Amino acid sequence: MKTNLRLFLASLFITLLLPPGVCQQPGIYTIGLTDKNGSPYSIEHPEAFLTARSLKRRARENIPVTYNDLPVSGVYLDSIRSLGMKIHCYSRWFNTITAYTDDTLLLDTITRISFIRNIRLVKPVPAKKTKIAKWVGTTSAASFTSPVQIRMLHGDTIHRLGFTGQGLLIAVLDAGFYHVNELPAFDSLWARNQIKGTWDFVDGNSQVFEDHTHGMNVLSILAGNIPGKMEGSAPGADFWLLRTEDVYSEYPVEEENWTAGAEFADSIGADMIHSSLGYYIFDDPSLSYNYQDMNGRTTTVARAAVMAARRGMIVVVSAGNEGNKPWHYIISPADADSILAVGAVDSLGLPVSFTSYGPSSDLRVKPDVSAMGLHVLVQGPSGTLIRGSGTSFSSPLITGLTACLWQAFPGFNAQKIIQTVRESGNHFMHPDYVTGYGIPDYLKAYTKLSVLKHFAEHPSPVLVYPNPFINHINVIVKVHATQPIVIQLFDLTGRKVFEQSFGETPEKIRILQIEPGRNISSGVYIMQIINDSVKTDTKIVKLR
Repeated sequence: MKTNLRLFLASLFITLLLPPGVCQQPGIYTIGLTDKNGSPYSIEHPEAFLTARSLKRRARENIPVTYNDLPVSGVYLDSIRSLGMKIHCYSRWFNTITAYTDDTLLLDTITRISFIRNIRLVKPVPAKKTKIAKWVGTTSAASFTSPVQIRMLHGDTIHRLGFTGQGLLIAVLDAGFYHVNELPAFDSLWARNQIKGTWDFVDGNSQVFEDHTHGMNVLSILAGNIPGKMEGSAPGADFWLLRTEDVYSEYPVEEENWTAGAEFADSIGADMIHSSLGYYIFDDPSLSYNYQDMNGRTTTVARAAVMAARRGMIVVVSAGNEGNKPWHYIISPADADSILAVGAVDSLGLPVSFTSYGPSSDLRVKPDVSAMGLHVLVQGPSGTLIRGSGTSFSSPLITGLTACLWQAFPGFNAQKIIQTVRESGNHFMHPDYVTGYGIPDYLKAYTKLSVLKHFAEHPSPVLVYPNPFINHINVIVKVHATQPIVIQLFDLTGRKVFEQSFGETPEKIRILQIEPGRNISSGVYIMQIINDSVKTDTKIVKLR
C-alpha cells in the first residue's frame, strides 16, 4: 500500500502545479496501461486464471496462452482505486481498466503516471439517455410454430440425427434476460441444469432476470422448449447469461462491457459466444463511428470479437437492422473477421428491408450468412409466444445450429466449422452484400464434414454411395485441381455406357450426383473419375 500512497501523493502534487481551469468532465473512462508488472500470474501457469475447460479448448484448437491472456496487474488496479476512482471493469486482452471518477482535476494529471499510457471517455456522467428502444422490429401473436424457422436451414434434420448442441457451452451477451427463471419456454433448461450461471457487467452483480426482455427473446430462439409449439435451435446446449448492454443509453462503455463479457466467456471455457448487439452511433455524436471504421480493426467490440475467435471460440453476431435507414450498413462487431455475422430473410428466403448491408469497409463479404429474421417465434414476457423481427432473432438460429454441427464433428476446429457453414450457403459461389453467402443448409454442411472425416480416415480420394444402386449415385471427390470433373461408366467389355461433366469450381471437395441407372441394365460397371490428369477407377453394381 506504500506504493499506492506514493502514486496518490505524486498525482496530488502534479495537480497543485496545474493552472486553474484545466479540467475534464465526470464520467467513466478507459485507462490504457503500459504493462502488467507486479502481476503474480504467468503464461507458464495458466491454470491460475483460466479454468480447466478453457485450457482444454485451447489444447484442442492448438492455441497457446500468451501475454495478452494475463490478467491486469492487481498493483495497478489498487493504485487506480487509491486515486479515488471506482473500477467498472477491465480487459486483460487490451490491458485496460475502465473506471468512474468525478474528480475533474485528477483527469488532467492521470496520464502523467508512469504506468498509464492513455485515457479516453467512454461515458459521461450524468449521461444523456436514449429515448427510444435500440432494436427495431415488431411483435405480435404467434401464428406458426418454430419448425418453420428451423426447417429453412434443415436444422430439423440435424435435430432428428440426434444433435441438439449437447456438450457445448454458449455465452449469451445481451441486455437482460427478463424472467428466464419463470417463463415456460425455459422450464426444461432449469430442469436439466443447462443454465450454468449469470453475470451483469453493467451493474456488477449476478441479477439478470429483472432486466430487459431482449436477451430472454434471444435465448428462447436458442433453447426454448414448449412441446408442439417451440423448439430452440440448440435445445441441448448449456448457457451462461451475461448482461453487457444498458438499454437506457448508448455509449462506448458498452463495448468495454462486451469485451469483459467475452473475456469471461473465454476464461470459463465457453465454446461459443452469441451476441445480438451492435454499435455505431452513440448518444454523444463526437464518440460515434463512421462506415470507414467498420473494418474489423477499429472498434473496441470488433477487436474483442476477433480476440475471442483467436482463442478458439465460435462468435456469432447480428449484422444490424440499418438496411432501410440512413446508415444502411452493418454495425460492429459484425465487421470482425473470423466470426459469423448474420443477416435476415423472410420465410421465403428473401432479404427483409431492415437487414444491414455489407460489405465491411475493407470490402470483405458481410454479412456472412442469413437466416429467418421476420416474424420469428419467440417467448413473450407475459408467458405467451409472440413473433419478433430483426437480425437479433436471425442470429440465434445460426448460433444454435452451428453448435449442433460442432457437436456432430468435435474433431474440427472452430474456423473449419465456420467456413463449412459459409460454404453451405445457397449463394456461396456468388455471394452478395445483402445475404452474404446466403442461407446455410446445415444438412449440406453435415454431409460435407462427414465426407471430410471419411477422407481423413480413409486414403481413397473418392466416395460413392449407394453402391449397389438403382438409378442415382452420389459421387464425392477430393478435388486434385480446379479443373472440370468427368465421370464415365464402362461395362466389363470396356465399352463406355455413360459420361457426364461438371464445371470447375474452387471447392476442394465436390459432392456430385449422377443418374445413369435409367439407361443401363443391371450388372457390374467400372466408374472412372477424371480430374485434370488424375484418374480414379471404382467398381459399382447396378441393381434391377
